[in-house]
Amino acid sequence: MLNAEKVVSAHKAQLAALHEMTGKALDVVEKIAQLNLDTARNHLQAHDEHVKTLMSAKDLKSLAKLNEELLQKIAGKTANYSQELFKLASGMGSEFGELVQSQMKDAQKEFFSAVEVTVNSLPENAASVKDAIKSAMAQAATAMESVQKAVQEAQDTGSAQLSSMVEGTTKSAKSRKSTA
Repeated sequence: MLNAEKVVSAHKAQLAALHEMTGKALDVVEKIAQLNLDTARNHLQAHDEHVKTLMSAKDLKSLAKLNEELLQKIAGKTANYSQELFKLASGMGSEFGELVQSQMKDAQKEFFSAVEVTVNSLPENAASVKDAIKSAMAQAATAMESVQKAVQEAQDTGSAQLSSMVEGTTKSAKSRKSTA
């Protein structure tokens, strides 16, 4: 049965999980901010160098060639930035997913434990009710595991497809850069 201690304990666990998730989210925000600052700094420096190079162009043809080179570099840098941003976001999603799964397993254990205590407190002449409840709980546990596996597989597939897409875009941008 639920009592005040279990309720307080559950709330403490939820607050701890929330604190952990918030801390991880702030870590990712900090990494994204650092990525943005580094990217801005690098782009500013590259822009300064490019302007100096453009000013040294002797004719329109060399100016166009230099500008094309800049566009290729920007495409490669943009692809790299996107890939880094994707890594940070997917890493955070994975960590949150693991934490949520852990919390769900703990809540499921608590629920099953409470049901078991309730079932055990039924009178002896209610054996058929006890068996029915235990059977239903076993089926529910199996169904929950199946759903969790399906969700995990869908997440893994989606993540793999997105990773492949980002990687393909990065390779494409780099190959254009190398052929220019």
